[in-house]
Amino acid sequence: MAKLPGAPDVIAVAPLPGGLTNSNFRIAFGDGRASIEAKLYQHEPNPAPVERAVHRLGAARGLPIPKLLDGADNNAITQTPYALFEWIGGERLDLAVRGCAPRDVQTLAWKVGTALALIHAVHFEQFGFFDADLNVQGPIDLGGSGMQAYFKDVLMQGLARERLGPACADALLAFAARESAILDTWHGAPCLTHGDCGGTNILVTRQDAVWSVAGIIDWEFAFSGTPFFDLGNLLRAPLGGLPGFTEGIADGYRAAGGVLPDNWRALAAMTDLLAWVESAARPHASAEFLTSARQAIEETIAGWR
Repeated sequence: MAKLPGAPDVIAVAPLPGGLTNSNFRIAFGDGRASIEAKLYQHEPNPAPVERAVHRLGAARGLPIPKLLDGADNNAITQTPYALFEWIGGERLDLAVRGCAPRDVQTLAWKVGTALALIHAVHFEQFGFFDADLNVQGPIDLGGSGMQAYFKDVLMQGLARERLGPACADALLAFAARESAILDTWHGAPCLTHGDCGGTNILVTRQDAVWSVAGIIDWEFAFSGTPFFDLGNLLRAPLGGLPGFTEGIADGYRAAGGVLPDNWRALAAMTDLLAWVESAARPHASAEFLTSARQAIEETIAGWR
């Protein structure tokens, strides 16, 4: 394998699982130095500078985010943006909980809750999307009227309506008109929000029977939002249905200084509807994902109190 003068020998390049939007690889070296993770941005290059900025912020604030080693908006091989991150190892949360006793599930959830509270403690002046320097471009309305306006824009016609189906889209429009005002009960500050905070993007480790969060990865969808985007995603099936998981998340979050109102689960469920619809409108949404989206939307509406 060729290399540049003075560069270390690369002995292995292995693709990493996931990476539906971009491609991720583990790069191993022959001189004993630690592996690194390389990300190539393919379908959506615009988030690359935002993700690099979030990792720099994480290093400055001591957040559970891997350290950025290098990156740029172009590379000589693929002519696309790239980033290099420290290799943190660990196991995906959604895999780690399989076969765990309820006590271990709750402990893991507690650790994840504390990590999220640290991330959500990073505040901004308004809700919106980041530029390359993490300045917020906005504001955007994340209250009830904002949800209704967004749903009318994407569910009355267009790709999201076609993919979810007219029946699901119309039911969601009616539901938002009735119930979305619950979002206006949250008056917390806009905060750093991951935007895709599921079990596949949280890496955990276990040493001497003690669990810890190694890091939260894949920040290309980060924005200034509310805690309920991340909490709603995290409580999706199957994690949210595990005994003790929801309670552990809440306990850890509050223990680390995070604020959760009594109706936080309802706020998370309502907010997650926005995330499902936004994801359904993406060009590369799979048929499997769309089936999950329809099911989650229908279950939220049917189970709402």
